Amino acid sequence: MKTLLIVAGACLFFGTGVGSVFGNRTDEPHIRLRLTTGERSRDSSSQTTAITVERDAIVLVRTFGGRRRGTPALSKEFKLSKADNENLLKLIRANKLLVTDSIELPEGAPVFYFRISLDLALDGKKGIINLSGPRNAVAVKEKKLYQDSLLLVRELYRIMNNQDNSVRFEELIREPIRR
Repeated sequence: MKTLLIVAGACLFFGTGVGSVFGNRTDEPHIRLRLTTGERSRDSSSQTTAITVERDAIVLVRTFGGRRRGTPALSKEFKLSKADNENLLKLIRANKLLVTDSIELPEGAPVFYFRISLDLALDGKKGIINLSGPRNAVAVKEKKLYQDSLLLVRELYRIMNNQDNSVRFEELIREPIRR
């Protein structure tokens, strides 16, 4: 009995040690993205999509606010393949997204707006990126932080779209209509 307890205790000790060593891999990105689009008017509404990447899964939760708040939330889970994980790692590292930075434009008179909140962790480093402004602010498309952040957002949507073609990315900045 005593031997059994010693063996069981040793297995738990070594099992926990091995699990914690493998649980802290540096090549696992941790991504939390919140993407909100909305309008401010008498019939105000918004849509927020939260995307979380942990280990080998991507979880998408879409909620609605304002006049659409009665719409049921949408929740989907997707597999993250090793190749897709590698693409995300390359994007994060190559575009230096492990920074804390923001672009926050005043929303002012235009009633249509967007917000992106991106929390990243990789290789023991963290990054927090916030982008927001009116959806007609075409000048923001020229900013490197916006471009690099959108590369990651588009890649996440590409991965999800390959598994469910109803999940699509909608451009945030709308070009003015030329008459």
